Amino acid sequence: MRVIGSNAEDPTHALESILEIVQQFFTAHSASIALINPDTRQLEVEVNRGLPKSGKDIQLPLGAGVTGWVALHGKSLRVDDVESEPRYIKFSKEVKSELACPMIEKEHTTGVISIKSDRKAAFTEESQRTLEIIAEETTQIVSQFWLIDMLRQRSEQLEALVSMGQDLVSKFDLDELLETITSETHKIMQCNLAMLLILDPKRNTLKIHSIKGASRKYDAAAELNAKESSFGTAIRFKRTIELVDLRRTEEEHFWEIVQGERLESMICCPILWEGEAVGILAAYSNTIHRVNNEEKRLFNTLASFSGVAIQNLRLYSLMLENEEILRKNDKLITLGLLAAEIAHEIRNPLMVIKLLFDSLDLDFEETDHRKKDAKIIDKKIRHLEGIVEQVLSFGKSSQSVKFHWSLQSLIKESLRLVRLKLIQNKITTQSKLCSDSLVVDANQGQIQQVILNLILNAIQAMPNGGDITFECYREEIDDISCGCIDIKDTGNGIEEQLKEKIFDSFLTGREEGTGLGLSIVKRILRSHQGDILLLETGPKGTRMKLWIPLLS
Repeated sequence: MRVIGSNAEDPTHALESILEIVQQFFTAHSASIALINPDTRQLEVEVNRGLPKSGKDIQLPLGAGVTGWVALHGKSLRVDDVESEPRYIKFSKEVKSELACPMIEKEHTTGVISIKSDRKAAFTEESQRTLEIIAEETTQIVSQFWLIDMLRQRSEQLEALVSMGQDLVSKFDLDELLETITSETHKIMQCNLAMLLILDPKRNTLKIHSIKGASRKYDAAAELNAKESSFGTAIRFKRTIELVDLRRTEEEHFWEIVQGERLESMICCPILWEGEAVGILAAYSNTIHRVNNEEKRLFNTLASFSGVAIQNLRLYSLMLENEEILRKNDKLITLGLLAAEIAHEIRNPLMVIKLLFDSLDLDFEETDHRKKDAKIIDKKIRHLEGIVEQVLSFGKSSQSVKFHWSLQSLIKESLRLVRLKLIQNKITTQSKLCSDSLVVDANQGQIQQVILNLILNAIQAMPNGGDITFECYREEIDDISCGCIDIKDTGNGIEEQLKEKIFDSFLTGREEGTGLGLSIVKRILRSHQGDILLLETGPKGTRMKLWIPLLS
């Protein structure tokens, strides 16, 4: 039997081989092995030899018949004459006696092995002891197969979870993300139907977003009051709810789907983010099925994955919105710089015009129309002068608010802001941060703008992914102790003709570029008594160095 257990390809094949040996050894008329279904708590014939067709697919409640009695009480039963045994259920006229032994694992009956004879009193106490030993061996073989199957399933589920996590990270459309979650749940849970519902917190209603496994389409506009049904309970108590038999409950949620797909069991779990429900994930089976602890943990993990993925996508969308705002702000900054430069260039010639006009000492007669023209010219010159002064005054930014900041923390915070964009572009980062705290007197927003600008430039230089390395250290520059940051990417480098002018305004090597990013970076750093340099660039990447004086 141990050889059978090690050579068999699956538990059914092993049980058939065992039953063949049992029937031959005991010269039995018929034999069967029935296992207890953990969902229905009924005995189901797994393999048999010699049973009539009517007895092959029968399901016995625990306690019914000789086999059911053995399964319920966990004790062997030898019947010498079935005609005088009230517990015997007649399947064949030829059967005269029966011997049944329980298959027990860890004090729990998992099945029954039964042999029948066409002779009365065909089995002895010795036969019973032998069959009990066989039942014990059979239980071990079945348990071994179950364990291997369980490990295989867990391995497949783990692979599926990892694949799902990778797939979810790459989704940047909410509808596509939710469809993927539903599809992966259907596959990983091996259920007949998976459903994902989104919670509308204002109306307190649940609406179906996606269904996987249905045989036909259903009304996608159907809604459910979140206070009703098991879904409402799951949301209210923020825990997983299981319904083993939908037919015996008062559940009426989406009854068209439940009846149309002949669904019988359901498990649902709230999709939570920071303690608040954002939706429901549900899995259905078309048979009575009790979800075990392993399946429940797996389902909870899927729901947790879903919550994180949905929130990540929302954060990514918010990041894109903020990027658009930053781009608009860049344009406004450009417009302001242009206006200031134009005003500055106009002021000098305007001042010359004003001085020369005043020196002309044009004193015309009151009746001379030129006197009126001269007054208009003087008025318009002063008007232009006022406009120029207003533009220049507006362009003068007041002293920015500065506080004490650690360069290391500014780098970490900046990387956190663009982490989703880095993932999307398949870019990894490495940080070699100085162990000493490099504290500078700086405007946090402006220095983060500097670092973000350099990161975004590096991302655009690596369309197929790559690495960005940050190195933070202390260095004496012009007899001043400075905090330095080296930023190196693995992009294609800067074009040779642009290297000397990359910090000039409106210089860009990209069609969509404004040419302001690095000029703004340099201006911000110089306003902090620091600066930036291009250290090296080429086909293997670009390296830049920026520094700001440290606090004394």
